[in-house]
Amino acid sequence: MVSVILSLSIIITLVTQVPVLAENFKINLIHKQFIWRPYSAAILSQNDTDLGIVAITNTTEKLWNRGYLPIQLNYTNGSSILLNLEYATLSDLGDATFMSEVRDNVTNSVLWSSKLTNTNGQLSNNTFALPTTILNKPVEFRLVIITNETGQHSLDVKKAAVTIR
Repeated sequence: MVSVILSLSIIITLVTQVPVLAENFKINLIHKQFIWRPYSAAILSQNDTDLGIVAITNTTEKLWNRGYLPIQLNYTNGSSILLNLEYATLSDLGDATFMSEVRDNVTNSVLWSSKLTNTNGQLSNNTFALPTTILNKPVEFRLVIITNETGQHSLDVKKAAVTIR
């Protein structure tokens, strides 16, 4: 009888000490621990609160100027993923298309993509639903300025946060 009570006591103690998992897991993608890289004519500037991407082009070729972040989001219990972007776009000269996407870093296939509104320098806050297929594999977050003429364009990101629920 004593061993049964002792076993029950140990079980109750173990159950009460199991940490409760947080409902949401949030990642600030522009935090200084994450280093964004430029591609093509993109010029990047990054600090703890801001990611700036500028593309100055003098060609009529189509260029996919971008900042990209290779990352792997390891999380086994994710049923939904949200990407919240607070950003401003501006084209001082010429036209550009702004977009955000997530690619598989092994196959280079697009896992998610969305055009970003040209905000003419005004801040915009958008939340996007991402597929759970981006979890537990190497992926690349991309912020893209597509140009096909001479111009000067910028994408200023004040917030890029992924929330996994």
